Amino acid sequence: MKCPVPCFECNTFTMELDLTKDHQHIACERCERVWCAVCLGRVEIKISEEWLRRQRVAHLN
Repeated sequence: MKCPVPCFECNTFTMELDLTKDHQHIACERCERVWCAVCLGRVEIKISEEWLRRQRVAHLN
C-alpha cells in the first residue's frame, strides 16, 4: 500500500511512501532530492466495510 508524501523541501506531493516497507529512499521529482524514510512503528487498523464501499464509489466518480 502506497500513500502520497509531501516533499520536506518544496512541499509538493510527487513522492509515494510504501507502507509495507520499514526502510526506503524516496525521491522528489520536482526538486530532485532523495529522502530516507525509516518507519519508527507500524500500527495495524481495521478498515470498516462502509469506508471501503465509499472509497469504491468515490473512485468511480
